[in-house]
Amino acid sequence: MSSNQDQRTQVLVKQNLATQLREEILAGKITAGAKIVEGTWARHFGVAQSSVREALNILIAEGFVTKGHGRSARVLNLSKQDIIHLYHVRGALEGLAARLLSEQKVPLTDLEAAIAEIRRAVEADNVREIITSMQRFHMTLLEKTGNPFLVEEGRRLIIPLFDFTLMRALTHGFGGSPWKQNLERHKQILDAILTGPPYFAEQTVIHVMDQFLKTALHVWAEKMQSPQQAPAPKSSRARRKGNGLDDSEETSGELDSGPA
Repeated sequence: MSSNQDQRTQVLVKQNLATQLREEILAGKITAGAKIVEGTWARHFGVAQSSVREALNILIAEGFVTKGHGRSARVLNLSKQDIIHLYHVRGALEGLAARLLSEQKVPLTDLEAAIAEIRRAVEADNVREIITSMQRFHMTLLEKTGNPFLVEEGRRLIIPLFDFTLMRALTHGFGGSPWKQNLERHKQILDAILTGPPYFAEQTVIHVMDQFLKTALHVWAEKMQSPQQAPAPKSSRARRKGNGLDDSEETSGELDSGPA
């Protein structure tokens, strides 16, 4: 019994740490592309370094953090070109999903519910819920096909993209207004699946995804500019150590526009 309690305690500790680190990222206290120094945050939270490492593994699975083989964990960072590539592939994957659903004639009440959630979140000006609901809509679109390969590939793109959207939106203090036009575009996707032939549904999604991309690059670009994010001088060791970052290893080309 004691062993089971210890395991549950360990799970709660790493989940709690993951939540705290996620909030540090969303608040912009750990910036996009920044290295996350396990020892620094272990001391900050008063926990073992291994606990921080396990918490980071949760964030890696969620898409908030990336880690290459043999490299340190870093906060997710997407360049402008990354965003363009992601939307192009999403158009192909989600377009295929729309065509399959149109062919299968399956009930789409869960997609309708997701759109209702998006609408409520937009009306409430709740940015977190807007982005969460939109992510839910797109993942549901893929999952309803019953194709596990399509779902897996879509998840690898959608979750990091929406995580990055949330990070940038909260950091820049966005309200819900940028998403109002995209609400109707989600409804357009649903209507195309319900009423159109499969090929039309597929092409509609590809077209709408292109509109999402244009929103990201042309509507959000100016709002995403952040003059105070200029790189700090390399000699500023105290500031870097204070926030757990290592600016000497920061990646270049931080995104100057955000996904819609």
